[in-house]
Amino acid sequence: MSMHCCRPFVLWILFSAVASAADVPAREELGRSVKLRILVDKVMQPTAGWVTQEWMVKATADAGFNVLSPRHGHERPDEVRQVAAWCKQYGIYYMPWMRGSLGAPAGPAAEGRRMVWANGGEQALWSPNSDEFWQWTRRYIVEYARISRENRHLMGVFLDYENYTPGGEGNLYSLSYDDGILAKFAKANGIDLPKLAPRDRKPWLEKGRLHDEFARFQVDHWRERCRELRKAVDEHDPTFQFCIYPAPGTPFMVEATYPEWSTQKAPLILADPWVYGRPSQLIPQKEALELNRDKLIQGMEIPKKAGIPFIYSGGIDPIVRGADPEFSGKNAVMISEITGGYWIFYEGPTYTKQDHADYWKWFTWANRAIAAANWQAWHEPRETPENWDLAVFHSAERPALVAPEKAGATDYTPVRVRHENLVLLACKAQRPVEVELKASQIGPSPPLLVWEVRNPALETIASLKTPQSQAATVKFTPDRDGVFLLGASAGGAAWWIARSNVPVGLYAGQPLHTIFGAKRLYFHVPAGLKQFTLSVAGSGGETVRLNVFAPDGRQAASAQTTQQSQVDLNVPVADASDAVWSLELGRADTGVLEDSTIRLDPKLPPVLSLVPEEVFRQGKTAAK
Repeated sequence: MSMHCCRPFVLWILFSAVASAADVPAREELGRSVKLRILVDKVMQPTAGWVTQEWMVKATADAGFNVLSPRHGHERPDEVRQVAAWCKQYGIYYMPWMRGSLGAPAGPAAEGRRMVWANGGEQALWSPNSDEFWQWTRRYIVEYARISRENRHLMGVFLDYENYTPGGEGNLYSLSYDDGILAKFAKANGIDLPKLAPRDRKPWLEKGRLHDEFARFQVDHWRERCRELRKAVDEHDPTFQFCIYPAPGTPFMVEATYPEWSTQKAPLILADPWVYGRPSQLIPQKEALELNRDKLIQGMEIPKKAGIPFIYSGGIDPIVRGADPEFSGKNAVMISEITGGYWIFYEGPTYTKQDHADYWKWFTWANRAIAAANWQAWHEPRETPENWDLAVFHSAERPALVAPEKAGATDYTPVRVRHENLVLLACKAQRPVEVELKASQIGPSPPLLVWEVRNPALETIASLKTPQSQAATVKFTPDRDGVFLLGASAGGAAWWIARSNVPVGLYAGQPLHTIFGAKRLYFHVPAGLKQFTLSVAGSGGETVRLNVFAPDGRQAASAQTTQQSQVDLNVPVADASDAVWSLELGRADTGVLEDSTIRLDPKLPPVLSLVPEEVFRQGKTAAK
């Protein structure tokens, strides 16, 4: 037998069996009396050139999933029909996965009909107001509805509105300020529309007190288009369902697809990505699952308030840091207890490697628990060790670094960072260490400030695992001299080092994620170095300017990102090596200064210090 026919089942054959026809739930039961267990596959398909094969459908069914959504193939109608037939054969359901966006060409062919964001940034996507976007969307989805009428195991479509195209301002869609919709709005309201640069369009509407009316006009246009698509689908199968991601949703999703695509016969399936893994990889499993549960409850309030029929489904993604196999399995059970089921964006593992086998084992375990309504399963004690030897610590590679001694504590100008980051602490044996951390909310998620300290041998010596909302103090007494590692996170919120009685530095050997820039950060350029490179990146319309200063304070180099690109800035050293340099992260000519990352050249000590007196230099090999 071929590897594809037998390999996936060796480790877990005792846990699974192909469903008989009598075991197959009716489509109407999914997400209601039968929890959804959706697999969006990016692990099996690559073994066959991104084409779905029969063994993949069988493997999905045998593992206890009841819906398959292959990442590729939505545009191949013969393959869609074949996958639907295989799903029927193996007693599961099928949703073709497709992006909810369509790339638009440069040049006059799409002039005036590309997506234009509020800040004037134009993106290489057809606007959600364009005929091209809706013709493309309708072509595939109406065909799926035709197939669904013939084979009810094709239950709907999985539409992905994440913004993958460079130059975006967020997920899809918010209002677009393209020529087409502005012209229609002006004509409908008898307005004399002047020629406006893209960046001037929103301010002009606001100045004339027209923006609210323009927003209503555009939303009404979206709703009309959505209504027409729902009507065309209903002519073939009124129970055909739209699954939309990322839920709870963007303005387009909430204001247009909610009221027009959701019906009593075909409630919207809302695919939530906000519980992919742990809120922070430094939070233990029990607390992380409880925090994810709270996030889902909060997310479900939006469609509840909208008053639409819906099925909520929380997502899991193994590629996210902290989403280890056992946590992902327990997360699936937790999600399914309080929602209509769960879905997996299955990426990260390699089909032929042990990581796939480990994840598949735990997803099979979760699917059995969910099918049996064994909700106690996600509360069961951890079976595999909590792996605190995490990427945030691996990234430091036990740096051979030293910093000057200091007396007393220093208050620092805030340099705000996001997510998990590593702080280096230059410690002396038996001298108590005290570092104050603070956090502030960014967006809807409250701060979840946690930390963990490791000694130079990467052994855990102190930690805070119960998240704090505003501040936390790191205290410990080192047993040796050396660089100790402080891993900290505030979830999606911002955090910073407020005060410390030992030299501290932010690890920048990998991209350091900052928010709102930095007035000044300091680093050492080793003796003999003639040139170094600093890499800086923004995020869509969030751009950043990088200024680099030599030891004498003169600006030695400068560069800025655009909405489409990051920057690698080459800096000549001349005769200024073996000295302290500095950099500034500031506002670029376009865009806004919010999220950005900075990474230091591997030839430099991988640390950015908050004051010049605490700069880390290359030293002797770190203690182990």
